[in-house]
Amino acid sequence: MRINKLIFKNIASYKGEYEINFDVPVLKNSGIFLISGNTGSGKSTILDCITLALYARVYRLDKNISDAISKGFDNAYVRLTFTVSGKIYESFIELNIKQKETPKNMLLRSLSDSSYIENREDVLAYIRNLCRLNFEQFCQTVILPQGNFQEFLTSKPKSKTGIIDNIFNLKKYDDIEVFLKRELELTNLNREKLEFVESEEKSRIENNNSKLNELTNFLDLVDIKKLKRRLEKIYKLIFICDKIVKNNQKYLDIENRIDNLELELSSKIKSKESLNYGYSLHENNRVKVEESLKFYNSCEFLDLEDFIKRQSELLNDKNRFLLKLADVQRDLEELKYLNLDSLNFSYIKELYYENILFSEVNFDESAYEKLNIEKSQLEEKREELLAEQARKNEELKSITLEEVKFDFDKYIYYEALKLFRCFNEELILKYRYELELFIESNDDTLQNVDINIKIDLYRKFLKDLGNNRESIEKDIENLKFLEDAYKMYQGKEQLRTSSLGYLLELNTRLQILQSKLDTINAGILHERENKIKWETQITEFNKKNTEILKRIGINLFNRYIDYYDKNKILIFEDKLREVELLKSTLSDLNSKIALKEVELEENLDKIKNLLSYLNLSMSMENPILLEKEFEKFLSDKMKKEYEYLKVDSILSNINNSKLRLESQIELMDQSIVRMRGELKDELNEFTTNLLDFKESMESNFDEGDIFSFESLKPSRDSLDYFLKLKSNFMSKIEIISKDISQYESSFLNLQTLKEELYKQNINLENIQRELSSLNERNEKLEILKKVVTTSPSLKYYVQSFLIEEILNMSNKRYLNVILPDFELQINTESKDFDFLVKSRRDGGMARSVKTLSGGEKFLVSLSLSLALSDMIRDSELKIEAFFLDEGFGSLDEDTLKMVIPKISDFQRVDGRQIGIISHVAYLKEEIKAKIIISKISKISNIAIESL
Repeated sequence: MRINKLIFKNIASYKGEYEINFDVPVLKNSGIFLISGNTGSGKSTILDCITLALYARVYRLDKNISDAISKGFDNAYVRLTFTVSGKIYESFIELNIKQKETPKNMLLRSLSDSSYIENREDVLAYIRNLCRLNFEQFCQTVILPQGNFQEFLTSKPKSKTGIIDNIFNLKKYDDIEVFLKRELELTNLNREKLEFVESEEKSRIENNNSKLNELTNFLDLVDIKKLKRRLEKIYKLIFICDKIVKNNQKYLDIENRIDNLELELSSKIKSKESLNYGYSLHENNRVKVEESLKFYNSCEFLDLEDFIKRQSELLNDKNRFLLKLADVQRDLEELKYLNLDSLNFSYIKELYYENILFSEVNFDESAYEKLNIEKSQLEEKREELLAEQARKNEELKSITLEEVKFDFDKYIYYEALKLFRCFNEELILKYRYELELFIESNDDTLQNVDINIKIDLYRKFLKDLGNNRESIEKDIENLKFLEDAYKMYQGKEQLRTSSLGYLLELNTRLQILQSKLDTINAGILHERENKIKWETQITEFNKKNTEILKRIGINLFNRYIDYYDKNKILIFEDKLREVELLKSTLSDLNSKIALKEVELEENLDKIKNLLSYLNLSMSMENPILLEKEFEKFLSDKMKKEYEYLKVDSILSNINNSKLRLESQIELMDQSIVRMRGELKDELNEFTTNLLDFKESMESNFDEGDIFSFESLKPSRDSLDYFLKLKSNFMSKIEIISKDISQYESSFLNLQTLKEELYKQNINLENIQRELSSLNERNEKLEILKKVVTTSPSLKYYVQSFLIEEILNMSNKRYLNVILPDFELQINTESKDFDFLVKSRRDGGMARSVKTLSGGEKFLVSLSLSLALSDMIRDSELKIEAFFLDEGFGSLDEDTLKMVIPKISDFQRVDGRQIGIISHVAYLKEEIKAKIIISKISKISNIAIESL
């Protein structure tokens, strides 16, 4: 173990945070360093901080560790970084003035793998396991506090052996005796179990031998081969019987199918005769319909149909020409009053387009008036907003002039108190609940010390929290007036904020109104200019309009003069250009109409001739009626054609049905012939199988076992007979199978029993061997127990050996150099490890170490402590730190000059970390690396120096 760094705050006379880094080159390279300062400056406090961080204890303060906190402070902490077995750890402890004997918090963190432990009990247990020393033993071997330097030399034997046991892990020798006792008990228990198992196994072997004899006798009485032969014969008969049953079933099935086919065949023949009769009837109907269709399919009737269609087309052409003629006449009628030669349409068109330009000047008198009204309304609204703005400015000015005083610090403290009250209540509830759990789990026997300690701690916590609650409630009640003051302050702030917001809103609204007024003024100016233009041009417009009316007349003016639709005058212009074309079109249409009338007369004569030839009477006066009457003849024709198609479809279906029936009848005849052949084959096979069955029955059974039956052929009775016969065979098989199964089961049991007996005999041999081995082990354990438990014990020999080694190392390595006339040894007349000292000056007489002078006792103790430290360094623990608090003041200067260089030489050889606390002047001069402690105005300061 090695101390790396120490950080502490508010410990004893050290107010504030301090840090000592033992790994700085000054201290690390020198190895031995001095912690120097005046009496009471705080030198020993550094060792107190180390023990606080490791054991939550201070040697000088016993258990009241809160006394280590600097006066005037409620909290303190220590953070210690140390190395054990190559791993670096950091221990942190926090103290509180209200917790006298226990730290507020404690944490151990491994800097090597970042793991940590935060529970105080767990941290202390882990550190003790790391160091293998309790607090008292640590203060006797690693940190030797003031006045405790000579304790190991003069300590009681139990204390010495306790240190030796922990450092060198001698507890295992105590475990050997426990182990031997436990192993002896376990061996005896196992031996008893094995003896019981041996007797049980012998009993089971005897029972199994008895069963084996019974099974052997039973198997000797049964002829298994005869039973199996009989079973095979019955299975053969069942096989033949199955074939006969199948033949019988097939024969009956084929007979049934032939009967069904013959019935179905007769039904199909009757259906065919019915279809032939229906076909003849529908064939007669088709002949009649064909006769009636000959008239409609004649050439004359088809020509008549074409001429009537032609008549309709000619009438449509004539009507179309008449419509065009009416349009042309209407256009010419419209322009008949115009003098086209003197009209001058270009001039009229020029006047029209000039008036169009005027009509595009848009002036709306109502819109102009509306803009003026809107302007006056907006100006009134602007005056109202300006007045409201002035009023709000005065109000805001009066609010700003008033001074509002409010203590924010007190109010924040008041709110924090309320939050802390909630937190305090939560802690009370939490600790009260956990206290109840601990009380319930405690069995009131006072055996569980940890639970009782926790119950006391939780009660103290609840008491402190209750006191805090009363103090908090009192402070909250005293500061409650701040709520009303804050509301008043907040109200004035809200009023000022709302006034500023409303004033900003008024300014925005005024800007919007001014923007609207500017837009309306621009609109009024534009409308005024349009009004002036409109008034000057309206007279000119009316004059031009009158001239156009005079030239073309009122009718044409109303129809074609539209200043919002220019297409109308363009149409009028096109009509004027097409007057000559319209006149020629009129003449052409009259000649086309006359030609169509001639064609109509000729086509009508042809229709009359065909009607007379076909002996048909139709109205010739109206061409439309003629076409409708002819449509009736066409409708009759379509009906006849549909009827013919329908009859033809029916005949086709009947013919298809006949073909299908004929095919089915033919297939049925073939199937009947084929099945009659199958019936004959099944009968032959049935007869053959029946003969085989008779032969097997006569050859395989005794005369009393033969079943009597007459000559059979396939029938329902024969089928029932053989099914019953098969059932009888199956019952015989069941009886024989049971006998065989019983035999085989007994045989398997016999084999299993033989195997089990073989295994049981092997198991019995194993049990007997194991029992013999246990007896041998028991004898050896008894011998070991006698060796270990004899007085003195094995552990005592090991302790004696280690203490003698420490004394030899102290004498040879240190005492022989520091104090050559003295030698340490154990009192051999006692078993309590009392130390004696032998001095050459006394003639080699041994005496108690308690008779040494102060200086001699210090040097002997120093040699013994250094030797013990060497032994620890050579063990698994490897403690490399060694701190001495005072003790050198008992030595004269000559002795110091001899001792200190020797200690420095020892340190250079083994490289351990040695810290000496002293205010001796010689040490200040001799030891170069120093931690200087100074105290000014009751406050200590730390400085590291190297000369």
